[in-house]
Amino acid sequence: MKLIKLCSLLLILMLFAVILLSCRTIAGQPQILKASIVPSEIKPGDKVLIEAVVKDRHHIVRKVECTVKEDPRAKIRLNDNGMEPDKKANDGVWCVAVEVPDEAPKGKFNLEITAYRKDGEPVFVRTKSGEIEVLKETLAIEIK
Repeated sequence: MKLIKLCSLLLILMLFAVILLSCRTIAGQPQILKASIVPSEIKPGDKVLIEAVVKDRHHIVRKVECTVKEDPRAKIRLNDNGMEPDKKANDGVWCVAVEVPDEAPKGKFNLEITAYRKDGEPVFVRTKSGEIEVLKETLAIEIK
């Protein structure tokens, strides 16, 4: 009887440990906490600041890039190296200042900001529902 109770207690403790570890894994994975573009109203010829705040306790994210989803040919690399416009190196705030081309078409677009690993592959994270997806954030922008 004592052996059965001991085995049951051990099983419960093991299940509890698995649950705690899986929650910790989700909480410890990288996240894009905030993404923004300033100014919010954009015209051809304007200089804009693109910024992504990344939480990454385990230093998995080594590169952050953005593309216009409707025309993904050009990738723009954001920096966290302390050089202008970045204020402090390795603080998790990735940014870049770019000029909107004079020939940029007017309209609504989606700016997709994606995090990459050391090997150049996208960072994958597990969602709360258990699905695995690329760590990215999308900003809706409009060129007027």
